[in-house]
Amino acid sequence: MTERAAPRLSARFFRWHRWLGYLVALQVLAWVLGGALFAWLPFQAWVKSADTVTKPSLSLPADWAQALARSPLASQPVTALSAVATASGPAFKLRTAQGEQWLLATGAPLTAPSAEAVGRFAQSIYKGAGTLQAVEKLAQVPTQWLMVRELGARRDVWVARFDDGLNTRLYFSGAHGEFITARSDAWVLYDFFWRLHVMDYSEGEDFNHPLIKGASLLALGLVLTGLVMLALALRRAWRRRPH
Repeated sequence: MTERAAPRLSARFFRWHRWLGYLVALQVLAWVLGGALFAWLPFQAWVKSADTVTKPSLSLPADWAQALARSPLASQPVTALSAVATASGPAFKLRTAQGEQWLLATGAPLTAPSAEAVGRFAQSIYKGAGTLQAVEKLAQVPTQWLMVRELGARRDVWVARFDDGLNTRLYFSGAHGEFITARSDAWVLYDFFWRLHVMDYSEGEDFNHPLIKGASLLALGLVLTGLVMLALALRRAWRRRPH
């Protein structure tokens, strides 16, 4: 390469590098900020609320067959059965030919819980430092930060809010009082940057779509043009060294 051609080549790569930077600068910043957040934010303790919530679990009681025999579903074939903790107490979730059915462990039908029952259930599984502030029924969970949906498209839920440092929220099924999940401000922050990271602003699940593929190719071009510019600069510096 001649001494006259090198500056022209360097200028060309600089223009390419600059325009690629204009195109992907904000997305690269989102990737870097998101990566730093994912590395530093306590995932299990804060995002998954492991430090504040004990997820309820039950085993089938020894007398479950007798309880079912006393229930209104005694004559229906059951294809699946599990024990579930609910705001109304231990319950059976059954799969029959008529679909999903719920019964209390006593065999009585399970009805929708009250706000008081949901509040007691929430306090029994909460182990954080906050106190219960409110229990309310939601037809739909509001979207936060323009695109974060704490329960996706799920509707008809109870939410119990606690006043700890992360504003922990416990969600329960509106119809049965079954614990669904815990959410907090840490979860919202994490999910927001995750959506920016994978560039899926609706569901946050797809990281193989054309938008992120195109952005990754542009970012690769930004890195490669930068490396070429670095190589050219080192070459010029080497040639100018006193011998």
